[in-house]
Amino acid sequence: MSRLNKALERIRTERENTQRSRALTSAMTSEFPQSNSEARPAFFDNARSVKFDDDVLRTKRIITNDMDPSVRTSYKMLRTRLLQRMNANGWRQIAVTSATQGDGKTVTAINLAISLAGDVNHEVCLVDLDLRRSSIADYLGVKIDQGVSDCLARGIAIEDVLLKTPYERLTLLPNLRAETHSSELLNSPEMRSLASQLAIGKHRIVVYDMPPILAADDMLAFESMVDTTLFVVAEGKTSRTEVVKACELLDGTNLIGTVLNRSDEKTASYY
Repeated sequence: MSRLNKALERIRTERENTQRSRALTSAMTSEFPQSNSEARPAFFDNARSVKFDDDVLRTKRIITNDMDPSVRTSYKMLRTRLLQRMNANGWRQIAVTSATQGDGKTVTAINLAISLAGDVNHEVCLVDLDLRRSSIADYLGVKIDQGVSDCLARGIAIEDVLLKTPYERLTLLPNLRAETHSSELLNSPEMRSLASQLAIGKHRIVVYDMPPILAADDMLAFESMVDTTLFVVAEGKTSRTEVVKACELLDGTNLIGTVLNRSDEKTASYY
C-alpha cells in the first residue's frame, strides 16, 4: 500500500474523532460576540505592517489596479458565488488545493483572499500551509525570517509572524521553513488551537493555501479543521486521471466548487 493510501486509511479511521473536535471548536467560536471589532484577538492589532512589491505582483499574476479588468472581474464573480454559499452555510474557513503542483492554487488562494478582503463586510486572513513548498511570501515580494511552522513547532507567538498587508481588511500568515513532517504538524493540537484563534469573529474568513492533494497527505490531515474546500484545476495541464484521483480523496468533504485556471475564456473563466 502506498504512503498516500496508508495516510488516507489513517485519516478515515480518525475522522469520527476529528469531526467531534471540529464540532466542539465550532461551538466555542460561536460564543464570541457578533461584532467583529469586539471579537478581534489582540494579535491581529499587534501584527507588523508590510508593503508588497508591485513589480513582483504583476510578474506573479497577483491582483493589482492595472491588472486586466476581465481577470479582476472573474475573481469578483468567484468571490460573490463563494460568499453566497459560505454565508448560507455559516462557513468561514476555506482550504484551497489542487491535484498536483503547478495548477495555480497559490495564485488562486492569494487573489481570492485579496478579492474577499475587498468586501467591506468581511476581514480575511490568508495562511500559507503548504509547509513543504511555501511560496506566498515570494509571490508577494515580502521578506520574512520566520513563519507559521515556527508557531506550530517552535512556540513562536502568532503576532511575531502575522502581517498587516497593504490591502485593508487582509492579514497574512506566511511560512518560511520547509517541514519534513508537515502532515503531523497540520494534525497537531497546536494547529487546532491556531486555526480556532484565527477564525474568531463572525465576519472573519480564513483562506488556507494547502499542498496539492496528490503530493502528500497534508490536505487529508487538515481537512477536518476547515469548513469547505476549493479545488483548482489547470486547463491543458491537469489530467482527467489526476482529477478523478483527487476527487476520490476529497470524497466526503464539503467541496464548495472547482476553479478552472489558465482558461482561454474571458467570461466566468475561474468558476
